[in-house]
Amino acid sequence: MLDLHLSGGLLSPQLQTLGVGELLGIVIALVLGGMVKGVTGIGVPLVAMPILTHFLPVKQAVLLLSMPIILGNIPQALEGGKVLQTAREIAAPLVGTVIGNVIGVSVLVTLEAHDAQAVSGVTLIVAAALMLAAPKFTLAPSLVKPVGFVLGFGAALMESIASVPGPLLAMYLIASGSTGRMFTKRIAIILVVSVITLITTFSGGAARANGVDLAISAAASLPAIAGMLLARPLRDSLHPLAFRGVVLVCVLVAAAQMIWKSGVL
Repeated sequence: MLDLHLSGGLLSPQLQTLGVGELLGIVIALVLGGMVKGVTGIGVPLVAMPILTHFLPVKQAVLLLSMPIILGNIPQALEGGKVLQTAREIAAPLVGTVIGNVIGVSVLVTLEAHDAQAVSGVTLIVAAALMLAAPKFTLAPSLVKPVGFVLGFGAALMESIASVPGPLLAMYLIASGSTGRMFTKRIAIILVVSVITLITTFSGGAARANGVDLAISAAASLPAIAGMLLARPLRDSLHPLAFRGVVLVCVLVAAAQMIWKSGVL
């Protein structure tokens, strides 16, 4: 259960220490993430995360991005009905994401701030590199479930440490034959379940996330949605693949900077 007191938690105390300029920077990061998603379809966290870590520790940045991911994927998860049937079809990656998030959050909350920033930077580099390379492979029917569990687990680790589960999930779903609306629905269901597990794990034990954190994260969806709306006129005038490539290269540079700033090198 989430603690609904109006104090404590992870996000509220951290945000209260920031100045107006830093809070504006967080809003700009969310708007930019929404704009890129509106043009190219890649997730808000991949773009927003390296910017947010200039203002927030990694744990708080991951938690801030949790509700924008859920709220952005619920409509796609519900589209066309048959949610339970679809969930049964992707049971292996769903189980993997639940276990992966529990373990990932446990690891994240025990890391020192500089170590968490370095691990998050490495994770972002892996995610951006996967999306740039866009590897394509096909899974044999006998491998769909075990590989689904493993990649679901890996995606959840990427979710809990850097808020970017999408690349591994996309690889798996494409390799297992998901296309079009089936792909969109399946990845949306996995993401919703994954982030609900993330929030639940954050709300217990040493993490101490509470209801105020959840409300702040939900409010963070608004600038991301505004960015998506602002980008709509650009969607048809820019080549999505070219724009996506430029954005992902920028993410690689920003993630490398995160690792450098962490001091681990």
